[in-house]
Parts: sequence; C-alpha cells; structure tokens
Amino acid sequence: MEYFNIISNIISSLSSIIVVVIAIIALNTWKREFVGKKKIDLACEIMEKACNVQDIIIGARSQLSFSTETDKILEELNKQETKAIYTDKIHFLLPKYRIQQNLNTINDFLKLKNKAQLYWNKDVIKSFNEINELLNKICFYSLDLYIDKNLPKKYLDEYKKIVFEQYENDDVSLKVQKIIDEFKLNLEPLYKDRLDSWKKIK
Repeated sequence: MEYFNIISNIISSLSSIIVVVIAIIALNTWKREFVGKKKIDLACEIMEKACNVQDIIIGARSQLSFSTETDKILEELNKQETKAIYTDKIHFLLPKYRIQQNLNTINDFLKLKNKAQLYWNKDVIKSFNEINELLNKICFYSLDLYIDKNLPKKYLDEYKKIVFEQYENDDVSLKVQKIIDEFKLNLEPLYKDRLDSWKKIK
C-alpha cells in the first residue's frame, strides 16, 4: 500500500511539473506570436509610409508647376509681411511648399522610428534619419535659392540639383530609392507570405 502511495505521489508531482512546463511553453509561444504579429504589422506600416514619403519627394522636386501653387505661396508671403517678394524666383519655393503641404504624412512616417528600434538595431534609425535629412536639405536649399541673390554659381548649380529633378534617376532620386530598397530588404521577408500575385487582364 505504501508503495502505491509513493508511486501516486511521484505521478502527481510529475503531472504538476508537466502542467507548469506546458503552461510556460504555451505562454512563450503566445508571446512570440504576439510580438511577431506586432513586428509584421509594423514592418508593413513602415514600408507603406516610406513609399508615401518617396512619392512626396518625387512630387516636390518636379519642375512642373501650377499657378494655384504659386498663388498660394504669394499669399503666404504676403501674410508674413515679408519685406521683399521676388516674384521672378517664386518657383524656387515650390519644393519647400510641397513638402510643407505633406508634413502630416511625413511626420507619420518619422514617428515610426522609435517603434522600429524596439525590433531592429540602431541601423534602422539611420535610414529614417537619412530621409529626414534629405527633406530638410531640399527645404533649406529651396529657401536659399529664393532669398539669396548673391549665391555663387557653384552653390546655385549644386542647390538646383538637390531641389529639382534634373533627369530620370538623378542622384537624389537614386539615393531615395536606395533607402527604400534598404527598408524593403529588411522588412519584406516578414510579410512576404502575405503577398499575392497581381493578375493583369490580357
């Protein structure tokens, strides 16, 4: 009888241990799935918003302009009671104006930087910062081209190359594409199984 009690106690103890082990494994599995889903969702969001910012940069640097844009810029300059308004140089302000019109979309992307570093190393921050630095450079150079009447030709040409698209796949466009490709390289493997082929009508 005592022998059976010992066996029963051992089995009971083992059962308790097994239950605890299963509970721990289940909890860890759930945590991995939960964290994994959040990481995948964040990867999709970063990729989507990075492409949105790329489109904004392409649009901002376009040399095509509309009279409504220049009218809006003139209106803003008049509100600021600017001492001098250079109507012949208004077009230089177009890239800055276009970027400012899309600040909410840009900031939505940049805000993801802090979330991103929870899942990836500090290199991901560099990619966000590179986009931000490029946007700031376009805005600063856009303003300089407008206000500085004595800008040396060397800088004049350099600034124009940054502010306006010079040709298809110019240096700035290639730099932006490289950053987007870097995001894609690191993020796409996480959500690739969600991608379906897009069928075209023949």
